[in-house]
Amino acid sequence: MEKKTTAKLEGTKATGKVAAAKGEEKKEVVKEVPAEKKTEEAKTAATKSLAEKTKEKVKKATRTAKKKDELKPEIFIQFQGHESVVEAFLEKAKEAYVAEGHRASSMKSLKLYIKPEEAAVYYVINQKFEGRLDLF
Repeated sequence: MEKKTTAKLEGTKATGKVAAAKGEEKKEVVKEVPAEKKTEEAKTAATKSLAEKTKEKVKKATRTAKKKDELKPEIFIQFQGHESVVEAFLEKAKEAYVAEGHRASSMKSLKLYIKPEEAAVYYVINQKFEGRLDLF
């Protein structure tokens, strides 16, 4: 009778018992993998994990390098009891350039000339556009 029931099950859709039996057979096949292949798989897994660790280290190193490049010093001008920050003049010069109708993206160069004795900052943008700002 067992032969008939299995034959009938194979002819029809597989039931849970037959699928479970097939699954068990697959597990047994996996268990029968030679030891040599297991060591090769372990080696490849180890090299993959080593490669991933190396990639992570490289990413961290590039992040710290970018942070070092992004360091922006603050430059202060002190003269006769007054103090100003140079970066503020850079922004003011850019704003004046844009206010004249130019695009900010068209700026190629920006030069600041600080003259504390005149209490003035002169700027030249793209070697053409000039202006004056109050230092204090």
